Amino acid sequence: MTAAAVTRRVASVAVLLAATTLLTTGCGSDGDGDGGGKPTGEGRSTSAARNAATRPPDGQATSGTFNSSDIGWIQLMIAMDDQAALLLGLVPDHSSAAGVEKWAKPVAADYRGELVQLRELLSRAGVPDTNPHQGHDMPGMVTEDELRTIEGTKDAAFDALFLAAMREHLDQAAKIAHSERSAGTDPATKKLAASVEKTSLTWRARLPEATSGRP
Repeated sequence: MTAAAVTRRVASVAVLLAATTLLTTGCGSDGDGDGGGKPTGEGRSTSAARNAATRPPDGQATSGTFNSSDIGWIQLMIAMDDQAALLLGLVPDHSSAAGVEKWAKPVAADYRGELVQLRELLSRAGVPDTNPHQGHDMPGMVTEDELRTIEGTKDAAFDALFLAAMREHLDQAAKIAHSERSAGTDPATKKLAASVEKTSLTWRARLPEATSGRP
């Protein structure tokens, strides 16, 4: 993906973050019909930004402490973390760098714990554990196509793609967690968002460089 395409994807999500239903509609839906000459997946994100304020949320909380941003953030983070967890699971059999493996192991453990907390919040909110972002393309989301491509590589090629995908994921996770802290209303959800923002920035700062092989 070109730098310009990445910039357009980030801009689309920034518009979503400004809407009250941003995180429940997230990355948009198919069938908009607006090709617009954008890269694959970009039309979906732009469509979501255009229509976010007019579409009802995919999940409605039964608890009065949750608003649409809380629910949307929880659902979006579950979708993003589920895919990132699959990617992290490839490291032991595909990486060529000991530093990458050393970094990925505690990150994978953190994500498992984070997903438990996210799903507990979703259950407390009374929202079904479904994935409204299935098949969507957006910043920070490791798509099924990307996962298959990365899974088909080994050693240095894998490391380069893996680190690039995790870098984008961590950057976006920190951004939307920061937005949830401002837009959300449920105290426990906002507390978890603060933790996600902090840990995402920490793991991003510790992200290793790809190497040509094991030492």
